[in-house]
Amino acid sequence: MDENKTREQTSPDAAERRSELVCDQSEQPEASPQRRGDEEVSCLPRNEKIRLIVLGLGLLALLVGLLLYLLSRSVLPLFGTMVVSFLGYRRIDAWLDTAERS
Repeated sequence: MDENKTREQTSPDAAERRSELVCDQSEQPEASPQRRGDEEVSCLPRNEKIRLIVLGLGLLALLVGLLLYLLSRSVLPLFGTMVVSFLGYRRIDAWLDTAERS
C-alpha cells in the first residue's frame, strides 16, 4: 500500500523531468547528420585515410586466410596472411611517416 503512494508521488516528478529534457533538447540547434559526417571525414589527414584503408584491407586478407584455413585444414594460409599483412602494414606505415616528415 505504501508502495502505491510512493509511485503516485514520484511519477509526476519523473514526467516533469522528461518534459524538461525534451524541451532542452529541442531548443539546442543540431547540425544535420550529413554535415557532422562531412566534418568528421574532413578532419582526417590524407595519410590517416590511407592507413585506415590499409588496415581494412589487412583485416579482409585475414578473413580470407581464415576461410582458407577452414577449407584446407592447414595453418599455412592463415599464418601467411598474418605475416604478409603485418609486414605490409609496417612497410606502408614507415613510408607514410617519411612522407609526413618531408
